[in-house]
Order: sequence, then structure tokens, then C-alpha cells
Amino acid sequence: MRITFVFMVSAAIGCGGPAEGPKAPTGGGGSGDVKPAAPGDVSFDVVAQEIKGLVFEPEAMGSPGMPLAEPKGQREPQTGAKLDALIKKQQQTFTNTKDPVQKEAQATLLATMLYHKSKELQGDDQQQRLKDARQVLRDAAQVSGAKVDDITLRILGSYELLLGDYPAAEKAWSMLVTNYPKDKDELFNRAWWAFSLLKQFKNAEALAVVKDQKLDDKQPELAYTTAWAKWRTGDDAGAWQAILTAARGWKDVKGSLRDALDRDVYLFAGRTNTSMTDAVTQLSSVYGKAKDQQYDLLAALGLKAYRFAGRWNDGVAAIEKALAVAGDKVPTTDRPVLFYEEADYTVSLDDPVAAEKFAKQALESLPGCGQKCSDKDKETIVESISGMATLFHVLYATANDVRYYQPAHDLYEATIPLLTMNDARRAESTKYAATLEATLRGMKAGTGTHEKGAMTSLLGHHNQEVQACYELGLQSNPKLGGTVIVNLEVEQSGVVKGASTDPKAGLADLSLVAGCVAEHAKAWKLPKRGQAGTTRIKLTYNMSPPSSAPRK
Repeated sequence: MRITFVFMVSAAIGCGGPAEGPKAPTGGGGSGDVKPAAPGDVSFDVVAQEIKGLVFEPEAMGSPGMPLAEPKGQREPQTGAKLDALIKKQQQTFTNTKDPVQKEAQATLLATMLYHKSKELQGDDQQQRLKDARQVLRDAAQVSGAKVDDITLRILGSYELLLGDYPAAEKAWSMLVTNYPKDKDELFNRAWWAFSLLKQFKNAEALAVVKDQKLDDKQPELAYTTAWAKWRTGDDAGAWQAILTAARGWKDVKGSLRDALDRDVYLFAGRTNTSMTDAVTQLSSVYGKAKDQQYDLLAALGLKAYRFAGRWNDGVAAIEKALAVAGDKVPTTDRPVLFYEEADYTVSLDDPVAAEKFAKQALESLPGCGQKCSDKDKETIVESISGMATLFHVLYATANDVRYYQPAHDLYEATIPLLTMNDARRAESTKYAATLEATLRGMKAGTGTHEKGAMTSLLGHHNQEVQACYELGLQSNPKLGGTVIVNLEVEQSGVVKGASTDPKAGLADLSLVAGCVAEHAKAWKLPKRGQAGTTRIKLTYNMSPPSSAPRK
């Protein structure tokens, strides 16, 4: 996996809240906008977060191909005016033919001619020829009724998919499988039947079509649709094994289908609860065991699978293994962002010391990038780490968690000299660094609490986890949207001792999402408060699907 520095920088900064961090750190022990319930207790509502979900769909299938029926004795398709004349003549022949069997044969000939004609056209004209071909096949199939020929159904099913009419495609492929169960391509046809159902989010029906079929590398289409049907219906283990089978069967696929398959493999690796060890072992048979191939695999797991699933520990582990495997052969353009990603992940893990270490490694690797990285890209990394220093500063100043002081101090010290393109930002960071030292001198034992602004910034680093939960709900209902409220009860130590949601956790729609978010929230860790007491935080997530969400 070779990712350009520019892409990686934009990806790194895109996750976990604003790169600039919270603004204007002040003195120690602040309480912010809080409502005390008992001595030392605080409660507040965090500013509502907008969560935009992605609707994932099976996109690596390509198409079933278009079977063609050429006129007898014709070696090459006609074109231009000659093809137009043949189409006109064939249309008349089709209209005049009454015998159902012969009418189907004439329909396949006419559909083939119209298909060839569509290749000469563009836009609406091209689409119209394809629709004309489909209508001819539909008319012939209607005449034959239950006795429609398998070839007619196969071609008709291909046209329905080509034109994106998934209910009609479902009908054609289901008839093909049902009427011709002993067809040599029965498993292939079954896969396209399931695919047509998946595109309509008829997930349970799709699973019923494929669930009793034995999976094999030689039938990757069936394995692929099985993977999607099982994932969407909650069988994570089955989905993972099925996508592995599909990936092995399509090991040599290239181009856009390769990209789509890789996306799905990493999507399932991150979201089916497969352990990193198992994922690496099993995917090595697909992506290779050589050092450069292992580096690509591990980096992709860290930067794609685990990042977008919000699996921060696994993300750090995968990147560390990638760096160890490649050693000094890690591309110089990869190093800054690999280290930055690790720093960002460990912020979410409440480990400021580790975050500081990784952030410094990111800064130290920038000179090695040389001319391959633009000054603007380098500055983006520096500014992002400067924002991390500010976040740590605010957490120390408000909660009085001493673990955050030294990382804030050291990252200010490391980034201020490197802020060469933004004088205002450098001056601001210099001012903040001085404020931090004043805060240290004025901090008193037994003071410090969780403050609204600081917690808003910190908890924003968990938004990707929330988005992953929301996207799980979108797999069964692509138009799902609404508000999930999470109420946290946090001990003085920063441990979340309770998480309740509205709606309550359940098995479908927003209740499913809420339950998933609650499970993640129970593992979140906030800074330790200097002052004894309990913190109660209300988090509001407004969730909305893409504006172009598929029709269910």
C-alpha cells in the first residue's frame, strides 16, 4: 500500500476533532459550565456533535457479463447504417413471431443488436437503446411465462443489473435459479440473485438465498455476496471467513474491482471483531508474506481498517508492526503520518506520554521527507501536533491531571520553532507555553475538575467510534437518522462507571446504534480529577445518512 504524503496528511487530520485543539488555555482548576449536584460533583451537556455516516455496499462484483446472440453466419457485429437496418428488420421479425420459443430466440437477437448499437452512442441515447433491449426481453419472457428459457432470463437479469433496476433483477435471477436448479452456473446465478437483494437492503432474504451453500475459492461471487449478507445480519465470524474466501478467489483481480475488494477486506477486518493476529495471518495468503507485502498489509490495517472502526489499540499495534517489518525501508513520505496517527490514536486511549513520544517521532521524521513533502504538508503535521499540545495543556489546567503537563510542555517546545509559515500561530503557541508554566506554579493540590470545553475536545476524539456504530445501523436501514443521547457517569479517576442512552440499547435502528455507542463509551477514559467527586456528562449525537443514501 503506497499512499501519498498529501493523502495521508489529510486522512490523519480528518479524524478526532479539530487539528487546532481547544482555544485559550487558562489557569488551573477551572470548572467551566457545570451544575454541581453534590460537593465536588459536576454535570454538563457537551455541544451536540454531527455524525455523518457512510452507507457501505458490495461494489467488487463488477457485472455478470452480457451474453450475446449474434445472427447465424455473422462473424463480426455490424455498425452504423447497416446495423440500423438490421435492427429495423429484426424488430419487425420479433413483432410478427407468435411462437413463444421462437419469440424468445428473436428477442435475444434483437437485444444483442441493440446492445451493439448502444456502444456507438452516449448519454440518454445509449441508455434508451439498453432500455429498448431490456423491454424486448421482458416482452418475450412475459409471453413464455413460467416456461421462459434460461438464456432469456440470464440476459434479462444482466440488463436489469446494468440499468440498476434491482427489484426486476431479483425477479429474473430468482426465476433462473428456481426454474433451472441443475444449471452448471447455478451458484453463479444464485450469487447475482443475492446481490440484487443486497442492493435493496433485503438482507435477511439475501442470506436465505446463500446460507446453505458451501463456499469455495472457485466461486468468489457466491462467497462475496455471502460475506455481505452475513455481515449485515450480524454474523461477523461467518462474514469474515466468506470475504477471505472471495479474496482468495479473486486474488488476481485488478483495477477498480481490486480497489473495491481491498476496501471491503479492510472494512470487514476492522468491523467483524476479527483479532489483528488472525487478520494478519489469514490475509497474508492473499496479500503475500514478503517484507514489503507485510508492510503494506499492516499499514493498511492500521490506517484503514482499525482507524475507521475506532479500534485505537489495534491501530497502534498494526502500525508498530508495519514499522518493525519494513525497518529502514519504510518510505520517508510514510513515516511522519504513521507516527502522527499513532499519536492521535493514543490521545483517544488517554495515554498522553505515548502520544508525546509518537508525536515527536513524527516531527523528527519530517526532515527525511525532503522535497517529496511540500512545506505546507509538513506545516500541517506541525500545526496538528501543536494543537495536541494545547489540548494536553487545557486538560492539565482544568483537571489537574499531572500526566498531561510534561507532554504539553515538551510538544510546545518541539513545535514552536517549526511553525515557520504562520506567525500568528507561532505567537499564540508561545503565549500558551508561558501560560502553561504559570499554571504549573499556581496549581494547588485537591483542585481541578472536568470542564465542558476541555471534555468536548477530548471526547471528540471518539467520534469515529460513534460513526462506526452508526454505520452498522445504516447497513440494515440506509435512511436511518436521528439523535442518540449518551449520559456518562465518570469517577474521579477518569473511569466511566456508567453509560446510559436514549433511545435505550436494542436490536434495531437507533437502539442498535445506541447500544453499540454505550459499549464503546464504557471503555473511554478521561483525565483524573484533582478534586474528589463524580462527573456527569450528557453527549448528544445528531446522525444523518449521506444525502444520496440508497433506496431501500
